[in-house]
Amino acid sequence: MRVKLVALGFVAAIPAVALANGYNVPNTNTRDLGLADSARAAQFSAAAVYANPAALAGLEGLNLSLGLSLLDLRNDWHGPGGTEAANAGVSGKMTASMEFHLAPPPAFFVAYGGKVREHGWGVGVGWNIVAGGNVFWPDDWAGRFRIIQVDRKVHAFYLTGGIEVVKGVKIGGGLVYYRTSEDLIQGINFITSEGQVELAASGGALSYDLSALVTPVEGFPLTLAVDYKHQGVQKLTGDAHFSNVPTALATSPMLQDQAVTHFLTIPNVLSLGAAYRVVPRLLLTAGFTFDRYVVYPRDVFAGDLGASVVVNRNYRNGVTYRLGGEFTVTPRLTVRAGALRDVSGLDTDAYNPSLPDSNAWAGALGATWAFTPDLALDAAVWYAHLDEVTATDTGPPPQAFPGRYNPQAFIYSLAVTWKDPLRTFIH
Repeated sequence: MRVKLVALGFVAAIPAVALANGYNVPNTNTRDLGLADSARAAQFSAAAVYANPAALAGLEGLNLSLGLSLLDLRNDWHGPGGTEAANAGVSGKMTASMEFHLAPPPAFFVAYGGKVREHGWGVGVGWNIVAGGNVFWPDDWAGRFRIIQVDRKVHAFYLTGGIEVVKGVKIGGGLVYYRTSEDLIQGINFITSEGQVELAASGGALSYDLSALVTPVEGFPLTLAVDYKHQGVQKLTGDAHFSNVPTALATSPMLQDQAVTHFLTIPNVLSLGAAYRVVPRLLLTAGFTFDRYVVYPRDVFAGDLGASVVVNRNYRNGVTYRLGGEFTVTPRLTVRAGALRDVSGLDTDAYNPSLPDSNAWAGALGATWAFTPDLALDAAVWYAHLDEVTATDTGPPPQAFPGRYNPQAFIYSLAVTWKDPLRTFIH
C-alpha cells in the first residue's frame, strides 16, 4: 500500500502552474502586454509574427521587436481544519506561500516586408514562451507530498508570413514549433521517513497558425482580425530519480530510477480582435480569446518499470475578454492601458497546488519612448488578481488537495523596437 500511495503522489506533481487559463502564459510582447493582449487587430511591428501574421503584410523593410519580461507569481494557501484535514492526511502548519524564483520569458521577433504590384507582403521569425509553470513551495509545507517545485517552460518558435490579397484584406499564417522542458520535485512520505522524487522531461510538436486582417470599409479606421493556432500534442520523455528511499522499499520497481513518458497538449487557441482609431492620436482595441482546454482532461505518467497512473484534470474550455487603449501624447511618447477578464475551465474537484489556476481580472499599463522615428523603447507592467478557489472533493491522492488558494501575478516588461529607416511603415 505504501508503494501505491507514493506512485499516486508522484504523478500528481506533473501539471504546472499558469498565470491564467490552464497553464497559459500571457503574451509578453511589451506593447501587447500593456494593452492586455487586445491588439490583435492593431499590429505595427515584427511582433505580428506571433500575434497576427497577416499584419506582416503592412511592414516595409527590416523590423525588430526584442523584449524580455520578469514574472512574479505568488500564491497563498490556507489549509482546512478538522475532519477534512484528517481525511486528506494533511497535518502541520496550515498556511504556506510560494517562494519567488526568477522567470524571464523572451519575446524576440524579426520580420521583413515589402510590396509587389502595390500589394504588401511580409515574413518573419520569432521566439517566446506561451505556457509553463513556476511553482516553488517551501520544502516543509503541508502539501509537499503533492508538489514542491514545478519549473516548466513551453517555448514556441515561429516562421510566419502575410500577404495583402486585395486592398483591405490581408491573410497570413505559418509554422509553429512547441518545445517543452519540465523539472518537477515532490516529497514522498515513507511513514517513518521522507524522501523526494525529481522528474525531468522534454519534447516538442509541430503546429501551424492561420490569420486574417480586414478593413471592412475603405477610409473608415476600423480593422478586424482573426488568428488561429492549432494544438500541439507533445510527447515528453525523460527520467525520474528517487532519493532517500528506505532499504526495505529499495527493490520496488515503483521506487527505482526509471525512464518516464508524459503527453502534454498545447490547446487550440482562437483569437478575435477589433481596433478603431477614434482620432489620429487615440486607438481603441478589443479582443476575445477561446482556449480549447477540453484537450486537458488528465495528466498521465508512465514509467518504463511499470508505473502508470492517471491524474484527472477535467478541464473545460476557457475564454478571455479584453479591452485596451493607446494614446499618442507627443511624437516621442505614447501611453497605453488594458484590462481583461479570464474565465478558466478549471474543475475544483481536481484542484492541485501544482496548478493554482482560477478565473482572473487583470490590468496593464504601458508606454513607448521614441528616441528617433525608427528606434523606441517599450515598457509595461501587468497585474492579475485570480479569484480565491476552494478545492472540493478533497482527500488522499488522486483526490483534490484541500484548502483555499489566493494566487496573483505581476509581469514587468521592456522591449526595444527598430524599423528600417530607409523604408516607410504602413499604418
